[in-house]
Amino acid sequence: MFLTNADLDHGLGLVLMRQHEKPPVVFASDDTRATLRWIDLVLQPFGGIEWRAVASNFESFGSSIAFRALSLGNSLAFQFRDEISGAIALLAPAVGEITDELQTAIHQAEAVFFDGTFWSNEELRTVRPGARTAREMNHLPISEGSLDLLRQAPARRKIYTHINNTNPILSPDSPERKTVEQAGLEIGRDGLEITL
Repeated sequence: MFLTNADLDHGLGLVLMRQHEKPPVVFASDDTRATLRWIDLVLQPFGGIEWRAVASNFESFGSSIAFRALSLGNSLAFQFRDEISGAIALLAPAVGEITDELQTAIHQAEAVFFDGTFWSNEELRTVRPGARTAREMNHLPISEGSLDLLRQAPARRKIYTHINNTNPILSPDSPERKTVEQAGLEIGRDGLEITL
């Protein structure tokens, strides 16, 4: 497993994996591991976790896949490279700002899975007054930069993922969904598979 940050849902997901025969192998930054150290205590009776460090250079993962981590401040993005074809996929589900390194990675990728959590910065406040904004939660809203960036990216597949249930792009007939699709982007869904 690859953790992009220490969000609670990541930690709880690891706890749910406690009944496996072998400890789950988890790649994460030192900061994420330190924040989730409570999980080591919870999972110790079940065999624990096999933590693995991440690096900014490509390293082999299995027989034909290499990966590397890109630091995004409060989270990570991951590039996965097929060592046979050279094709690269980028997974960036929690993006607070577009760094130069991330922009380069987007333009190198055949497939981009990108933070589609919120359409607008104030979106969550429309259903829960006083809630934090998208930017306060380290998510760049689609309408405030990522749509234009991804529209121009050369990737064959560009897919919004990690979509909050308040995001209007989930509604098939919404103007926001039509805007995303007209820009050549897809909306992630359960069971989605791609071939590079």
